[in-house]
Amino acid sequence: MKAAVFDGKRITIEEVPKPQLTNSQALVRIKAVGICGTDLAIVKGHLSAPTPLILGHEFAGEVVEVGKDVDSSWIGKRVTSEINSDIDFECFYCKREIFTQCISRKALGIDIDGAFAEFIAVESYLLHEIPEVISFEEATFIEPLAAAFQVFKMMYVDGDDKVIAIFGLGKLGLLICQVAILKGLKIIVVDGSEKKLALAKKFGAKEIINRLKDKNVPKVIQNSTNGLGADIVVDATGNPDALEDVVASCRTRGKLHIKSTHGLATPINLTDIVVRELTLYSSRCGPFEKAIEGLKSGNIKVKELISQEFSLDEIHKAIASYDKNRDHIKTVIKID
Repeated sequence: MKAAVFDGKRITIEEVPKPQLTNSQALVRIKAVGICGTDLAIVKGHLSAPTPLILGHEFAGEVVEVGKDVDSSWIGKRVTSEINSDIDFECFYCKREIFTQCISRKALGIDIDGAFAEFIAVESYLLHEIPEVISFEEATFIEPLAAAFQVFKMMYVDGDDKVIAIFGLGKLGLLICQVAILKGLKIIVVDGSEKKLALAKKFGAKEIINRLKDKNVPKVIQNSTNGLGADIVVDATGNPDALEDVVASCRTRGKLHIKSTHGLATPINLTDIVVRELTLYSSRCGPFEKAIEGLKSGNIKVKELISQEFSLDEIHKAIASYDKNRDHIKTVIKID
């Protein structure tokens, strides 16, 4: 099969063996896969990963074969997959049903081969069926949308939390924005792209701040919140340099949620966090069922978040597009 293989320095398109199924796995023919910030961090050398490796974990496709212990009714179904494989179901976290933190877990496209390929083998317990109303391209948003829901699952939101400021309007920031709308929060968004800011406003953001024009973003946020700052501030920038403004934009005894996974060493003002008694949250993978329902119901819009589509052979061009265009949100690789 054809696959995009990362050797630690570059990605090359190669012919590699089709995955051999274990008894508990399903073979998925990939139809579409999204490029994630984690993929970019690995390619740029900011985040370590074993090599050679097939990247890609935001994918959708069709089941074409199953192992002998897997229900054959999966064959032919349109599916996506959770990314945390090799779960042992016995460790401290698994016994508490926190499977995404299993001590033995290996993430698809990060620790083991992923979906920038024609086929991928996944454990059947990771599969989720995709309703017909969700296209394969839209289904590549299920994994990041689940992560957006997880932001609010991990973070306790109470009656005093009225205003949320979201820094960074990439794919994840715009998904978090839409989930925050469902939570009834007033939303302030911060980014350097007028196109992304306009899209967030269309989704329901009440105030938009262009960080390239408003140099003192924390002051702007304080001025719009009676001098206090936002009750909740989320960092989805992928840029460690943004954290100074993120911390400064949060009100005393407010909540900070760090969602970026850029892989770089990150400066943060711990003294300010301690003195102002801020609560720091983080999160990663989330509930796929909620994400699928969000897309199925139409409450979450993702078509407008697809900036470009490329073939697998064009993956170098696809990756390069992220650094060339400030307005770029998400690229989808389509595989026939």
